[in-house]
Amino acid sequence: MKAAKEILVLLGIESIEEMTVNESYTVEVAGFEDLTIEKIGPDRLSVAHHYVQRGDLMCDPEIVFHIDNGEWRPVRYTQHPGVHQHNPAGVDVEDFVTQWSENLQEQGFVDAAKEMPDGC
Repeated sequence: MKAAKEILVLLGIESIEEMTVNESYTVEVAGFEDLTIEKIGPDRLSVAHHYVQRGDLMCDPEIVFHIDNGEWRPVRYTQHPGVHQHNPAGVDVEDFVTQWSENLQEQGFVDAAKEMPDGC
C-alpha cells in the first residue's frame, strides 16, 4: 500500500523491521476517521481506520499485511459490521487496496504525516 509506506517513511520508518511489535502511528485528518498503522507481529502490519460503536472498536476497514522482503501481501481484510476475510496465502483485495491508498493520498493523510515529528 503506497500511501501507508509513504507515511511510514515520512515518520522515519524505512522498514517495518525498525518497528517493535505493538508500535503504532496514528495520522489525523479533520473530517475523516484516524488512520492507524501498527506492527502486530514480526512480519505483520495492520493499516486501519477505526471507530467506536457501543464501546467496541470497529474497523472501517482494516487490512493486515504480511511483509516479506519489502513486499506487502494482504492476508486479512475486515470491515465491520459483517465483512471478514482471512487467508495466510493472501486475500484478493488488491483493487480495494489500490483505491484505498489513492483515497488516503487525496484525503490528505500523507500530507498530514509530513507535519508530524519523526517517530511520533
